[in-house]
Amino acid sequence: MKNLMIPVVLILMGTGAAFASKAAKGNAAMITPVYRIDAASGLCEQVNQTCSDIQGDVCTWSADGTTALHDVPTSPTECGRVLFKP
Repeated sequence: MKNLMIPVVLILMGTGAAFASKAAKGNAAMITPVYRIDAASGLCEQVNQTCSDIQGDVCTWSADGTTALHDVPTSPTECGRVLFKP
């Protein structure tokens, strides 16, 4: 009986880990609204894009492809944390 118990426990642990990693990958936190810093005014402006807070490539504004996008502003002239591509 002991010889059977260890392989069964290992199989169950592996199955549980596989389901947990699949569920974690499927729950990417999509952030909206998204903001950018306007170079002319220095203010945070809302843009119509979707980004994620999960680490990866930096999410950039589709109009110029280089301006990094941010989370909710902490003040009118300071945007929140940098966001990432979904």
